[in-house]
Amino acid sequence: MSRLLVFYNKKQVAPVLAEWPNSRKPSLVLQSWREQFDVEVKKVKALSPAQISCAHDPKYVRDILACRAKNGFGNTLKSIAATLPWTTGSMVSAAVYAMQNHCNTFSPTSGFHHAGYAHASGLCTFSGLTIAGIVLRNNYGAKRVGILDLDSHLGDGTLATMARTGADSFISHYSLGEEDIHQGNNEAWLAALPERIRSTFSSCDVLLYQAGVDCHQDDPLVDSGHFTTEQIYERDRIVYSTCQRLSLPVVTNLAGGYQKPLEKVLRLHDLCAKAHLDVLAATASRAT
Repeated sequence: MSRLLVFYNKKQVAPVLAEWPNSRKPSLVLQSWREQFDVEVKKVKALSPAQISCAHDPKYVRDILACRAKNGFGNTLKSIAATLPWTTGSMVSAAVYAMQNHCNTFSPTSGFHHAGYAHASGLCTFSGLTIAGIVLRNNYGAKRVGILDLDSHLGDGTLATMARTGADSFISHYSLGEEDIHQGNNEAWLAALPERIRSTFSSCDVLLYQAGVDCHQDDPLVDSGHFTTEQIYERDRIVYSTCQRLSLPVVTNLAGGYQKPLEKVLRLHDLCAKAHLDVLAATASRAT
């Protein structure tokens, strides 16, 4: 399928916050992709509080959605809370479709991997990755789910929610933030990425891929990675090509990216979509 399957609803977009203009990133990424690529927007089903609670303390979920507890942005705005069932719903909807149809999908979402079992942190409120893994296991028969987190920062919330819920027994997880990857060793890391994917995720039914671009060398919040623009593209190409050889469907979300102006971040997310389509085109060419 030579198009991007993007699970998006305008209700998943938060209002622009002065200090975090990235809150409107999903809609701008989708607009950019539509201008350049063949995009099919798929329907998103919002999650209920009970569904979100599969990875979180139910009281915490209720308090967040009722604006009694601070979200990942450190406020209790109703407009932010209203987006959360839709952002997590986008991730879950994309994951279910990918597994059932054995294809790659995209969820233009961020703000997942720092959210703890009963607290928000680092712009993250609910752990959409862990939620998706648990839903796939409990409701759709997945035996093992992979999470490849290539955001620059450690997915501490993902690890915490996995451990608290027992999801670490069926979710294979790798976070770039666990390693010290920098300009002196990132080429070696990229060269080793195919084998890392094969050894860690080959037994999975689906891979949840956080294609964060805050690992770019110019990002003000870069921790691990320090990749050039060309290396960001190569990273994504390796992920999609390796998973294709493994017959492993990939669900991609946006994760972090904080360069200014925001257009710099959008261009890096464009590379992710391009890498996916380039892999599909190369495969089709070999088949003919």
